[in-house]
Amino acid sequence: MSKGHDLADHLRALDDIHGVMSAMKNLAFAETRKLAQYLEDQQRLFAGMEGMLADFLRFHPQAPQRMGEARTVYLLIGSERGFCGDFNERLLDAFTALRPQLAGTGQPAVIAVGRKLTERLEGVLPLAAHFPGPNATEEVEPVLSRLVAWLDRQRPAQGFLRLGVLHHAEDGGDGVRLSIFAPFRHPEREAPIFSNPPLLNLPPANFLVEFADHYLLAALYAVLYRSLMVENRRRLQHMDNATHRLEQRMEELRRQRNQLRQEEITNEIEVIMLGQTILDPSSPAAETDYPQDGESP
Repeated sequence: MSKGHDLADHLRALDDIHGVMSAMKNLAFAETRKLAQYLEDQQRLFAGMEGMLADFLRFHPQAPQRMGEARTVYLLIGSERGFCGDFNERLLDAFTALRPQLAGTGQPAVIAVGRKLTERLEGVLPLAAHFPGPNATEEVEPVLSRLVAWLDRQRPAQGFLRLGVLHHAEDGGDGVRLSIFAPFRHPEREAPIFSNPPLLNLPPANFLVEFADHYLLAALYAVLYRSLMVENRRRLQHMDNATHRLEQRMEELRRQRNQLRQEEITNEIEVIMLGQTILDPSSPAAETDYPQDGESP
């Protein structure tokens, strides 16, 4: 009976865990639905800004040369919470592969977003700064505000920041991408061909310096939303696999419990029948033929 109670207690504990995991899975799914709209709008905005930048550089290719000194910062965007598979490990592997290429670029500052990623980086890489990451879509803006405030303090007085962002971009393959955001780079998108240059109220170099802040903000919004989307998809997949394994374990324990219960019932029946035999010798179970004198057994 004790073993049966132990199995029942174990099943109740696993059932509670299953409920928590199912709730986490549902939250991750709801977050991906919410992020989809945010991400679509932000990508559309950033694509428009890249088009404007390409159009500007087409008519003013000399403007970046007058922007002054550039300072390079590398940003790694990980997760604030766990239960998302190898999300942070892949970032670490990608950055480790990139480090030899960075050796010839001086000593660029490296910063990280996400508590789980920061814990992984401790003792591996000296960080200039680290920030808590967003747990939900609504937390992207306050995280970004703290990040932008720090970046503003790093920008040279007469220059700009060259920001390299290592982040998850896709669900296929290793999913890690290094995006370089700097207003002097020609965007990857082709700009529409216009016959007239854009009308500016500032000298081209000054315009590019002012534009850089807005461009960087839009870029960071886009990569933070995209990274959070991939994180929640990974969490959804991770929890789905874990829930499936837990359900298999619970089904196995239920079979063990049922088998144990059947054995207990069988034992109880045998005890009852044995008691009946002892109390009622005339019962069929008590009838036994004994050999008479002179008879062969």
